[in-house]
This record gives sequence, structure tokens and C-alpha cells, in this order.
Amino acid sequence: MEATGFKKRKYGLLLLLFLVAAGGGWWYWQSGRQEPQALPPVKDDGRVLSEGIVFPVRYAQIVMPVEGTIGEIFVQEGELVRQGQPLLRLVRQDVQARVRSVDAAAAKAAAAVEQAEVNLADARREWFRQRQLADNGGISRQQMDQAQTMLERSLTVLAQAKEEWRTQQESLRESQEILDKSELRAPMAGRVSYLDKRLGERADIGTVLVRIADESEWEVRSDDLTELSIAKVREGAPVTLTFDGIPDLELQGRVKFIRPYGEKKRGDITYTVTIAPASWDERLRWNMTAQIAISPVGSF
Repeated sequence: MEATGFKKRKYGLLLLLFLVAAGGGWWYWQSGRQEPQALPPVKDDGRVLSEGIVFPVRYAQIVMPVEGTIGEIFVQEGELVRQGQPLLRLVRQDVQARVRSVDAAAAKAAAAVEQAEVNLADARREWFRQRQLADNGGISRQQMDQAQTMLERSLTVLAQAKEEWRTQQESLRESQEILDKSELRAPMAGRVSYLDKRLGERADIGTVLVRIADESEWEVRSDDLTELSIAKVREGAPVTLTFDGIPDLELQGRVKFIRPYGEKKRGDITYTVTIAPASWDERLRWNMTAQIAISPVGSF
């Protein structure tokens, strides 16, 4: 009797498990057949959307006009500098030695000019003296010709001396210019936002070594507005700015400037638009990415 009861309970439990599994499968099959719930459509508010970059209104990108090795660095990133302040300097012993050598050559050429002028004055006096004697019959024609030759020779020597002096002066100017170019100075007051080189590194001509920003005023620039969308934008249009790096920040502004000339980029003709924010946030930095939404013509 006990064995029979145990078997009945066993079969009953198996039947219950089968019914639960079947019910779960039926529910899963029915839920898969349900149509997905449609999301409400996103309403297009007509604003012109673009992506831009944060820029200081006034900044300087300073390149090295001559090549060489970095010998001295006088500032560091983040430092405030004044206009004309030295930033860095190349190793320039060779250039300084050349300036000294050319300066000495220029001084020698100048002394030669002075001596040639003295000699010319003497030759002129002798020529006039010989001319007076010749007029009175006191000297021969040959002596007069010798005085004339000496005068002409003195004039030639002076002209050559002056030409050499001018050549040395030009060489000195060029050497001094190279020496001056081996030192970078701040063209404006601001903060050093970028300093690329270290002592002993090579600096090539045209390479941007330092960037300085005037942090008192900022703007956002976008160069990806195509000819299809730029017609909807005009200067003074309201703009909403958001920033990838600061999701909780939203600023209002206006279109400050639209470059009249379109450039071909990424297969499209695009126009550069500058946005002037109405306010600013100290967390923003040069070259941060901004999302731009411009109210189109007729909406304001």
C-alpha cells in the first residue's frame, strides 16, 4: 500500500511539472507574437544642427621661423605671459659667432670707406694743384695725366669700398635677423595653452611650438554647415550650445559671423559660422567639441 501511494505522488508531481513548463512555453510564445509598442515620433523643430569647436576670440599660434635645437625655455604651460616676453630660445652660439665675425668685417669695410674718402680728397687737391700749374705752363702734359689717373683711381677705390661696406652691412643684417628669430617672444598677452618642445629637441621651420590664448572672450566655430543648410542661417540668429565633455551645460548665444566664401570639405561645399555665447563656463577649454542648434530664418 505504501509503495502504491508513493508511485501516485510521484506521477502527480511529474504531471504538475509538465503543466508548469507547458504554461511557461505558451506564455513565451504569445509574448513573442505581440506587436512591439511604437515609440512616439521625434518632432523636428526646424533648427539647423552642426558641430563646432571652442576657440578663444584672440589667440596666437607661434612658429619657429628658423630651424635649430631648443636651448632655453622660459615659460611653462598654463603660465600667464605679457606681450614681448621671451618664451624660448634656440642654441645659437654658432649664429652669435657669425654675427660677431660679420660685424667685425662690416667695421673693417667702414674703415676702408673712410680711408678711401680721405685718399679721394687728397687726389682732388693734387689734381686742382696740378691743373693750376698746367694752366701757367709749370708742368708737363704727362704730369697732368698722372694727376687725372690718380683722381679716377681714387674714385674707383671709394666706389668699391662702399660696395663692400654695403655687402657686409646686408650680411650683418641677415645674421642679426637669424639671431633674433632664434628667440620666440609672446606677440600678445595671455595664457600659454600649449608648449610642444623640450630642451634639446629639434625645432623645424614652420612648426607651431607655442599657443597663447586671451581667455577673456571665447567663441565657437563650425565649418560643417553645407550649402543646403547655410541658407537657413543668418547673423544674429539665436543659438543653443551643448558640450560633449560637460553634458549638464547648455549655453545660449547668437551667430556672430558667417564666412561668405564656401570651401570644399568632405565632398561638400561648407561654410564657417562663428557663434558668440551670451555667457561662459570656466570648465570649457580650447578645442572642446560643441553641439550647435541654430534657429532658422523666420523662426525669430
